[in-house]
Amino acid sequence: MRSAFLLLALLTGAQTFHILEKPNSKNHQDITAFAILRATVKVCEKVEGFTKPEPLNTQTLAKACKKDAFKSNFEAGIEMITHYNTQTDVTDIASAKHHFNSEKFLDGKALIIKGIEDIAADVKKEDFENARKTLGSILHTLQDFYSHSNWIELGNTEPCTALINLEESIPNPADENTETCESDLPNTNTGAKFKNNILENKILTSGYYGTSKKKGKCSHGGTLDFTTGFGRGWDGINKDAIDSSHGLDHHKAADVAIAASVQLLEKIWNNDDPSFFRLIGLHKDKPKGTWKTFFSFSSSKSRVSDANGKR
Repeated sequence: MRSAFLLLALLTGAQTFHILEKPNSKNHQDITAFAILRATVKVCEKVEGFTKPEPLNTQTLAKACKKDAFKSNFEAGIEMITHYNTQTDVTDIASAKHHFNSEKFLDGKALIIKGIEDIAADVKKEDFENARKTLGSILHTLQDFYSHSNWIELGNTEPCTALINLEESIPNPADENTETCESDLPNTNTGAKFKNNILENKILTSGYYGTSKKKGKCSHGGTLDFTTGFGRGWDGINKDAIDSSHGLDHHKAADVAIAASVQLLEKIWNNDDPSFFRLIGLHKDKPKGTWKTFFSFSSSKSRVSDANGKR
């Protein structure tokens, strides 16, 4: 029964940027692969004679970075990292902090900060397999922030750097008693409506997902989110795909999620070029690991055609 529920949740994109391909939408695999390419461009800019290729993909970037012989390893590295990203929807599907649901901002940030520290430790030990696992997982959590919170609806067009920097505070999160969404509105098919003071005072919130929530809080929305009430799956704030509750902001959320993922990758890079190349697979050593594709994506070889998210 649990396996059947998990499968149904994944097929319906229950609570995350989708991990299956949907028309005119970006999934976690797209976002992650775009980000790795963009971050790798910045590392390769230090290579003599490097010119950013157009279109930007694993093949053109490996050649421009004078690492053409490692193209297949690069593709394998990206596939592994994106695989571990999507596994978060299998192993931690009900964990609010792994998806920044239910206003778990501090808990979600703690996962990301610890993940960055663990990756640094694993890279130092040359345990790149475990580092890739952790990288995929925290990229998933980071990306979900932009789909599941109201960061985009508050007018932000740049990432929330507090999520990857321990010393920064998350700006103006709602407390547990603050009502954030209107209730009992008619079905307009445009999702939940934020209370005026939330937008006016730029108060950060995220949707609740599951079976219950406190009165006045926002729901995530979607087929399996019962916090909206029976038959009101449309009444949420997520931007997971173009047809989600707040799907009109999907591409804005995805674009900022890509930029945020690049920032996290740059933080991990920290000017250690050799280790970064080994981490992402652009290296003579083929990435190792025991993994298999779950609902496989079309891979960087066919889906990623440039760093601006165009396909």
